[in-house]
Amino acid sequence: MKNLKRILAVALTAILVMTLFTACVKTPEKEILGSWRDSTQTMGYEFKENNVVTITFLDITVPIVNLPYKGTVEGTYQITKRDDGNHYVTITYTVFATSVTKDYMFKIDGNALSLTDVADGKTVVYMAYAEPQETVATTPAQ
Repeated sequence: MKNLKRILAVALTAILVMTLFTACVKTPEKEILGSWRDSTQTMGYEFKENNVVTITFLDITVPIVNLPYKGTVEGTYQITKRDDGNHYVTITYTVFATSVTKDYMFKIDGNALSLTDVADGKTVVYMAYAEPQETVATTPAQ
């Protein structure tokens, strides 16, 4: 009986350690989560855990439809690792009643997300972005 308790304790400890280790491992699927903006602050992505992406356009011409747009659209994304060993993100959204699908190779280095368009090879770097916090003015107590 004593040996059985010892074996169970060791097994449970091993399971707990493995669970903690896998929860802490940064995967591309986890690293991409959050908000990213380009250096001009005219375009950004917010990747969410449920494979939903919010794309922000601030006075730019939307790719493919070539029309000016200011606002946000929601779409979906899918991450894959391909035979070349790189990670890719495929983003699909609808704007001006046109479905747009873009395929990018992506790399994350610290707080920088590089998206390289598979179609034309152009790379844009997006930086991690945190929404400005509203500050509330307080009056000192008298």
